[in-house]
Amino acid sequence: MKTILLIENSTERPGLEDVLKKFGHKVVAVEDDASALSIIRAGVAIDLVITDCWITALNGLDLLASLRRLAPAVPSIMLTEHGSVEMYLKACSLGVFEYVNKPVTAQELGRIVKAALGRAQTVERYAHDHTAAREG
Repeated sequence: MKTILLIENSTERPGLEDVLKKFGHKVVAVEDDASALSIIRAGVAIDLVITDCWITALNGLDLLASLRRLAPAVPSIMLTEHGSVEMYLKACSLGVFEYVNKPVTAQELGRIVKAALGRAQTVERYAHDHTAAREG
C-alpha cells in the first residue's frame, strides 16, 4: 500500500480521496500548504504528492519547489482548473510527473497515479542498484 499526500482545498477533496482509497492507497489529505509541509518535515513516509495548483498561502508551484527541496525523490502530480501554458512549463521545470486539468475521471487519475508510483520505484531501484555497484 502506497501513501499519497493529497493537498486540495476544494469540495473535490473527499471525492479524490475516495478514488485514491478505492485504488488501494493510503491517503493523507490536507487542505493547505502549511499542513503538507509539516507532514513532510515530520518525516512521514510519502510515496506520491498530489496537489491542486491553487492552494492557500502558496500557489502549487511554490509548494512543489519546497517539496523538491525537502523530498526530491517523491513524485508529484498537479491538478488545476485554471491552467495555462506558463503554469505547465513552470510545473515541468519543477519536475512534476503530470499536470492534469480538472475534472479528471477516476480511471484517468488511477492511470496517472499508477504511472507516477511505478516511476518512483524505478528511480529508487536505479539509485539502489548504482550505490550497490559502487560499493561492490
